[in-house]
Amino acid sequence: MPTTVVGFRLGCDARSRQATIVLTESGVLHRSNGPLGSTSKSGRPDAPASVDPHPVPRQAAKLRKLHAELTGAGFSRVLVPPACVRLETDEHPLHAKPYGGNAPPPHPELVEEFVGLAPTSSMPLDEAIRAFYTAVGIPSRPRNAVPVGSAAAQPFPPRVERALRALAHGNALTSSPRRGVGWRVTAGGVRLHVGPSGEALTRQEVADLQAALSAWLRLNPQGPQAVVPESGSQGPA
Repeated sequence: MPTTVVGFRLGCDARSRQATIVLTESGVLHRSNGPLGSTSKSGRPDAPASVDPHPVPRQAAKLRKLHAELTGAGFSRVLVPPACVRLETDEHPLHAKPYGGNAPPPHPELVEEFVGLAPTSSMPLDEAIRAFYTAVGIPSRPRNAVPVGSAAAQPFPPRVERALRALAHGNALTSSPRRGVGWRVTAGGVRLHVGPSGEALTRQEVADLQAALSAWLRLNPQGPQAVVPESGSQGPA
């Protein structure tokens, strides 16, 4: 049967490399890498856990994270824009326990067909994922209307982009250690450290926190994590 997928291909001129990531409707992430303009080598696919009740949205979050990591690592040339594509290639059946000896094998034909059929028109990754959800029958969150020309429609400021790259590489963003009230932001969550009486933040500290939170929300668009206050803490961990 035809297979619906969503994916992209990015290139890095400095390294003369390209990377392709494709997510299938069964929740399998296919990755391939190679020299710019050449046939890429497919790696071991990333299959969802057999016990995961929502494998596709969880794997789509990984797709977003990989896009952020690649962009942060210098893969800034868009060779194939994010797109939802219906392929003629049959996806390999997924085993009930898709790990170990039952892990899905590489599927280079599927990746190359995606590259060959993907449209050249530009589309944000979130829009491509939304189209993918619609195509495979997964409900998606309502899209918030953004007025034309509004600040929300513009690219992130450099401060937020730097924070996003730091989080994507596993680094933590923290407030100044001298305060009795502070914060710590990692890819896994956001924590507030509140002293006994609290303390006002300076304008610079507010800007730093805003950048860190914007980057975290971009990295975790569907994350269930909560912002947790820690009463009595004397500073960030």
